[in-house]
Amino acid sequence: MLQRSQKLIAIIHTLRLSLYAINLFYLRLFIIGYKSSGKTTLGRKLAERLNLAFVDLDEFLEQQAGKTIPEIFLNAGEEEFRRKEREALMQVIQSDNILVSTGGGLPCHSDNMSLMEKYGDIIYLKVDDETLVSRLQATIGHRPVVKGRTEEELRAYVADLRRRCEHHYCRARFVIEGNKTEVEDICRQLRNEKKI
Repeated sequence: MLQRSQKLIAIIHTLRLSLYAINLFYLRLFIIGYKSSGKTTLGRKLAERLNLAFVDLDEFLEQQAGKTIPEIFLNAGEEEFRRKEREALMQVIQSDNILVSTGGGLPCHSDNMSLMEKYGDIIYLKVDDETLVSRLQATIGHRPVVKGRTEEELRAYVADLRRRCEHHYCRARFVIEGNKTEVEDICRQLRNEKKI
């Protein structure tokens, strides 16, 4: 009986080591942040540098639906859009060695932060209000949510987003200053945390 127990303990120990080794070789990173913070641009560069597949979740969702994000949002409503967004996230997290750039609102809905925390590590690309307002002004024509807003209204919009979303974003394992940080700095931080 003792010998049998020792064998069982040895098997469990071996399985634990195997699972640990598997986790060391597979990487899932999620980049979160506000609209126009630069998640996709940084994500593409970082994925290339780390030799990971890159997925822009908004683009993935658009391909699945055959519609743009604004079309989905306007035609189906926010609740349906968030449901589809969650489904898309659940599909992409099944892949290993991947870097996912999420939509700005995804971390604030459906407990998506917990899902991303469970399956990988989250990077919050934090940019200041001035940068966000400036970038939103540049995209005002293609973002229905900010279309027609004055600079003052955009500032109020950004302040409201911070109030509603910042506490979700700050749960990220890594907070990166988007205005100053280079890809190599992020790689160094990930290395220091033994994530790569």
